[in-house]
Amino acid sequence: MLRIELTAAAGGQPGYGELSLRGWPGGTDGLELSVLRNQDSLYLDAGGGWDSLPVWHAIDGLERRGELLVGSVGPWLVDPLVRDPKMVYRLQLRDAGQSDAGVLRIVGDILSSSAVGQPQPEEPAPKPRAAPPEAKPEPVTVEPPVEKPRAEPSLVARREDEEAPVTPPPGPVRWLPLVLGLLALLGIGLGAYWYFVLRPQTLTPVAEAPAATPAPAASGGEANPCDATALEGAGDDLAFIQSCLRSNPPTARVLEVIDAAKRAKRCGVVQRLYAHKAQAGDAAIAFAYAREYDPQTFAAGGCVKSADAETAAYWYEIALANDPANADAKKRLEALKP
Repeated sequence: MLRIELTAAAGGQPGYGELSLRGWPGGTDGLELSVLRNQDSLYLDAGGGWDSLPVWHAIDGLERRGELLVGSVGPWLVDPLVRDPKMVYRLQLRDAGQSDAGVLRIVGDILSSSAVGQPQPEEPAPKPRAAPPEAKPEPVTVEPPVEKPRAEPSLVARREDEEAPVTPPPGPVRWLPLVLGLLALLGIGLGAYWYFVLRPQTLTPVAEAPAATPAPAASGGEANPCDATALEGAGDDLAFIQSCLRSNPPTARVLEVIDAAKRAKRCGVVQRLYAHKAQAGDAAIAFAYAREYDPQTFAAGGCVKSADAETAAYWYEIALANDPANADAKKRLEALKP
């Protein structure tokens, strides 16, 4: 297995870096490199994108320095690798006679070529505008005011013998007795309605309704979305996984949920929690997932149907990429890939 590292270029130029590979037994001629993105199993293509089929890139300029192969690489490789620092990449090197692979470790801060800025062109200063010529005042001719003839007031003659019109006196009122009779009948009707209808109601006491007693409020804290109890009550595995991961549970709790899911034979929860947390950089989860496939620690009857040394080695590599000090993972990886 190769130990592969990518560091920034000596001059610090964005988009360039130094690639070192430890453990390559072959030479430096005719080398080809493929880059696998572990999260979605896509390969780096010639245009900097990602393809589902393996793409091999001819890599020149590597030289031997003791146990290392070292060489400079440019934006074709650096830019896609540093675009998402959370990704894990598996690089495979081959020549005409042999092939080997390893997980890439990006060391330090490496900038992509897009970080190179370009000076902005200066805008030309606006030209000063000439002041408009002053307009000469035109001579003003003052005309003498013209007096308008006054209108003489007209005299309105009024006839002294004109008399005001005389209004005839109103006639006798004949509808007053009718209105008084109607008011008397209305008063009698209202009195009868009160005596026979409203009065009995005022004499009968009305029982008061008992006051409603408020129900005591239920108490209790919110349930944990990522534990064995939540798993038992969840009917949809995918909904439970999403809720569990949104709560950002610690590693120990994730392992407890995985154990509970294995006992309940909910293998979809087991596989997805293992893969998601391991690929997200949790070294302990990746190490535990590798042990599920490791022929030395494989246990039949679980969610992993059979031991698989290659798959175990893959997850051991992920664990070591995030925790290089894990001696157990290193030991098992060396045993699986001599």
